[in-house]
Amino acid sequence: MSAAGSNFTLRPAHRWRLPLLALVLTVGAFLPAAAPAAVAGRPVPPPPAGPGPPRVPALWMPVAGAVVRGFDARAGPYGPGHRGIDIAAPVGEVVRAPAAGQVVFAGPVAGTTWVSLLVAPGVVVTLGPLLDPVTAGRVRPRAPIGRVGPGHQPGPGGPGGATLHLGVRVDGVYVDPLAYLVDRPRARLAPLAMPGGLPGP
Repeated sequence: MSAAGSNFTLRPAHRWRLPLLALVLTVGAFLPAAAPAAVAGRPVPPPPAGPGPPRVPALWMPVAGAVVRGFDARAGPYGPGHRGIDIAAPVGEVVRAPAAGQVVFAGPVAGTTWVSLLVAPGVVVTLGPLLDPVTAGRVRPRAPIGRVGPGHQPGPGGPGGATLHLGVRVDGVYVDPLAYLVDRPRARLAPLAMPGGLPGP
């Protein structure tokens, strides 16, 4: 076969390649528009939720005193620890609600009286020991809920010194109340007598 014959037999192949390429591009242009229609019946998942508001509301100090014992997370469900904080206060001092809440418990625990308030969904604040506590109903923030009672860890200030215990639970898990107290006493550093911390002459 001559070279001219070879060129003649290849020309028909070049003629149908161009229309085929145009057909493929045309079909491909319609595929993205048809794909959503194929899954239109399926439910569209909601967008991921952003971070929600804090679970524990801001809490006020129930009494005006120094924190004499801090929170100590337990080592396991039955391990030792301190499930709240102790605040120094004299027996008989008025105890105020750290936040608005509903009384969900008021009664004796190990010989002393305690009160628990539901201050947010799943968030319970417990205070005690108390004298003359509220026993039911809803309380406003900073409203009196009782008076400091004896029987807890002795506080500074002589025989009349006592402590009020404040505990916070979130979904049954105890957390450190200090992280949520908005008016807790702040630590202050004593000034140094001389630069470098050396005692003065």
